Amino acid sequence: MAGGVSRLSRLMIPLFPLKISILPQEILPLHIFEDRYKKMIYNSIKNNQIFGMIYRDKGQFSNIGCTVKVHKTLNSYSDGKYDILVKGLNRFRVINYVKKDDTWLGEIEDIDEKFEFMDSKIFNVIHDKYLKVLLSLNVDHNIQEEIKKTISFDFTKDLIIPNLLKQEFLELEDECLRMQYIENFLDSIIKNSNSTKNLSIKDKVFN
Repeated sequence: MAGGVSRLSRLMIPLFPLKISILPQEILPLHIFEDRYKKMIYNSIKNNQIFGMIYRDKGQFSNIGCTVKVHKTLNSYSDGKYDILVKGLNRFRVINYVKKDDTWLGEIEDIDEKFEFMDSKIFNVIHDKYLKVLLSLNVDHNIQEEIKKTISFDFTKDLIIPNLLKQEFLELEDECLRMQYIENFLDSIIKNSNSTKNLSIKDKVFN
């Protein structure tokens, strides 16, 4: 199965540690106000450079993150602050951390997702289940867009997911485990089909 996700070689990139996770293909709004990150975002916009978002909680860094790029600048303030949309690109594994001045850098290794190893029949069964859930819950969304899904991250890019669950999903080892996770999530919704609170779609303004 074609994933359409580019590969990165091992390289050193600036890291943005937050108690927020982002998944490949997801678009996320950020308000940038700290000096060290204002400079990082300025350089990213000016030079079209990627940086890495890494989940940080109580001083502990995850070793799995996601590269991102600035998708859109919503506001640029005179004091250097930004309101931006970032888009998740690829999962990575941190090989080594280096702190330069006040900014964390990471030597990262891109993760080869091996999307082609996912059984297409199993994928299609889960995909059909997802479409049926959307239709049964009368979710106001473009079904034609939903039909185009080809990888696990296509399912999550428009869903509102709690950060801890999102990070757990990000750290799953491979595509088969991620699709199994999605199927379990769908099954839990089906068992509680009287409520739509478990399935929230992002406002398309983010796209």
